[in-house]
Amino acid sequence: MSLTDGGILSLMKDKMSYLGQKSAVLAQNVANANTPGYRAKELVPFTSFAEEMQKASNTMSVTDATHIVPAAMVGSNAATKKMRSFEVVPSGNSVDLEQQMMEVSQTAVEYQADTTIYQKFMTLFRIAIGNK
Repeated sequence: MSLTDGGILSLMKDKMSYLGQKSAVLAQNVANANTPGYRAKELVPFTSFAEEMQKASNTMSVTDATHIVPAAMVGSNAATKKMRSFEVVPSGNSVDLEQQMMEVSQTAVEYQADTTIYQKFMTLFRIAIGNK
């Protein structure tokens, strides 16, 4: 049994995975900012602890073997949805670069905070086992 098999560290690992996936979706949106007809996407919000525990008890299934999932989207919250955007340019593109960059910044701050908390937990574990 590893430290991330259950409990708070497992949830933190899932949250960090989610934030990495969110960064990939935001990068895709920014990369397609000038693509005609591209609709901005957003990652389905990170679930609560109770929902994560419910998901952990269910196994994943593949509905169609021909579906290809991008590597950046593999994980606990791999679903995306089209973003509700109030600004659509005449070419049909709905990416608002200012909004996307604000979300990139917020995601980076959240990831840094989670990484710091994770490191603090690891430090406490090292102290508890007598290995500073």
